[in-house]
Amino acid sequence: MDYDFDHVHLVSGDVEAMIDYFVNVFGASRLSYNPDFRGSVFAFVGLGSVRVGIRGIRPDETMDAVAPVRVQGLDHFGIVVGDVEEAAVWLKGRGAEFSVEPMKIEGSGRIVAFVRGPENIEIEILSPAPAS
Repeated sequence: MDYDFDHVHLVSGDVEAMIDYFVNVFGASRLSYNPDFRGSVFAFVGLGSVRVGIRGIRPDETMDAVAPVRVQGLDHFGIVVGDVEEAAVWLKGRGAEFSVEPMKIEGSGRIVAFVRGPENIEIEILSPAPAS
């Protein structure tokens, strides 16, 4: 069985702000927008080959009080760029806040950094995996 990555799905208290963040900071494209997807707004933005689904809170839902700083069940998602340091400069120029500055991971040779997005989501920026 072969699998391919399809999307990341976020639930947001402010869908419009989350969409604007990805568009303005990462240069994402707006792919779709449904103002009433089973009771809430739902949109997809495109980030390279990654689709990020952003859904609003439905009337019968409440934000998680157990993990207010983190999204319960999701620690982060990662996107690959050719040059993490260059991407960090570009992203900072667009208003990105880094929770972890670019650093080399011992043993793997990869460079990683983490951007803190709206509602405390964490987005890992990492260099391509070395050829094996």
